[in-house]
Amino acid sequence: MRGAVIYFSGTGNTEFVAKLFKDALEQKGHSVTLIDASKKISFNDDYSFLVFGGCIHSEMFPKPFMEWVNEKVLNGNGRRCIVFSTQAAKRASGANILADILKNKGFSVDVIEYITMPNNFYVVAFDKDSEQEVERRKKRAKEYVCEIVEDFLNGKTRIKNVTPIRKKYAKLSYELFLKYAKSWARKKLNVDYSLCVRCLKCVKNCPTKNISFKEKIEFKDNCICCQRCIHQCPVNAFIYKGKHFEQYKI
Repeated sequence: MRGAVIYFSGTGNTEFVAKLFKDALEQKGHSVTLIDASKKISFNDDYSFLVFGGCIHSEMFPKPFMEWVNEKVLNGNGRRCIVFSTQAAKRASGANILADILKNKGFSVDVIEYITMPNNFYVVAFDKDSEQEVERRKKRAKEYVCEIVEDFLNGKTRIKNVTPIRKKYAKLSYELFLKYAKSWARKKLNVDYSLCVRCLKCVKNCPTKNISFKEKIEFKDNCICCQRCIHQCPVNAFIYKGKHFEQYKI
């Protein structure tokens, strides 16, 4: 069969897991295309099955990912699909909320899974995981994805659930988060121009086009706090609240 893994990743966790799905499915003889939903590409939906994956921002998948799926993925036609989320916590509502949308589009959602990954939000909150914990979670993610793929290809269902109340709370929580996030970069980030090489990677890779460069880096009010810019900067030139920080790499 021919399938696609459609994903949105901020700092790399979801991309890492998306590639695990691609590898596991290809090892079983299937042809799989990786599709980064943060990039503007044409999407010809002629796949036998789809895998959807996103990072969790305050219980939900990021708004650009949800918009991409709503706009590009139109008809399920009874096709089977997998929906997974990546987060530091054990569960969140994003995968279930997207699954509800996909069911309404005519998909058979046979897998909803939450995959625990290292904390990548430590610049703002929570503790940074040790190198040992990062490696442990990566190893477990690989094993877990292989289990999911095996069950999916054997026609089994794996459905993780959250309560309807939690899904309602998640939508409200995310709306509040977006109000905070939209000005996060403008208010919290600066650039160390003694390090910045003006490569414009941050400008090109921002999923909401929130960053521009004239004589210096400028932020608008369309940030979603994915932190892709600060962790993918090749020279670690960003400063958070006046301090340099260790970048997240997976």
